[in-house]
Amino acid sequence: MVDKPSVCLSASANSIEDPAESIDPCKAWEDPYWKDRFHRVYANFRSRNNSIAIPPVKLRQAPTPHIGLGSGTQFACAASALLNSLQDGDQPQENQGSGFWTLDSGRGLRSHIGLHGFLHGGLIVDLGQSSELSHLDPERTRSHRFPMQWQVVLLHEPIYQGDSGASEQAIFDHCSAHENPNRDRMLELIQQQILPAISDVDFPQATRAIGQYGELAGNVFSSAVGDAYRTPRIRHWIDRFRSMGLEGVGQSSWGPVVFVMVQDAQEASWLVDRIRPEVQENGWVCATRVAGPARIEADP
Repeated sequence: MVDKPSVCLSASANSIEDPAESIDPCKAWEDPYWKDRFHRVYANFRSRNNSIAIPPVKLRQAPTPHIGLGSGTQFACAASALLNSLQDGDQPQENQGSGFWTLDSGRGLRSHIGLHGFLHGGLIVDLGQSSELSHLDPERTRSHRFPMQWQVVLLHEPIYQGDSGASEQAIFDHCSAHENPNRDRMLELIQQQILPAISDVDFPQATRAIGQYGELAGNVFSSAVGDAYRTPRIRHWIDRFRSMGLEGVGQSSWGPVVFVMVQDAQEASWLVDRIRPEVQENGWVCATRVAGPARIEADP
């Protein structure tokens, strides 16, 4: 999990002036996409808490949707956490009903990474569904500590919107007709190379294995999308970073965000300055750090 771009919602429990605001706490929002997403979570919440008055909710910050950073899951979890915190009152975060967050958000049907990342932060490893591990098995998904000095540079060019909904499901349906031929190798990379290298703060070994893992994961879908990477432009950036000697590179989810791991803030700053002139118009590049668990804070 990285610390940006991020989701930030706010509400004041003492700010209900119009009873209609409790019916639609986000009626003042101008962004139709996130407004619709909030309504979905709110409908689930109201099905359990129909008598609770909810104040207006403000959308302070939210990333562009469908760019490969799991923003939909993070937003849904944030909305659910906010609504439940308003119900629970001024309680410490660990005492609030995180089980209802997942219920209201409706996330986690295929992967627990987004849900687990919201709650715990750090490096999330999800072993996936198999005959040994069901989607409800708590051992399936775990958070691991990630070296604080390492950073991740993100690059986004708005030439393609990541797959979601029906198009994403069609790709999964096409590829799920056959078992993942890379599964054993991917698990071996996680358990024998990536996690030990991160524990030992061995940057070269960790980034080399993460780059290999990303390529294998992408190859699973190559029969449906034509390459291990979703677009020729993403492939361009993967090859560009590798030509610079950077091995911890990959496509985040379906893209278009490309990530590259660097050793520290100094290297991150150098890389951002080096590649920014090559990024297409309206694109962006930024350095990020590992994120901790999501925060719920009461106003002073």
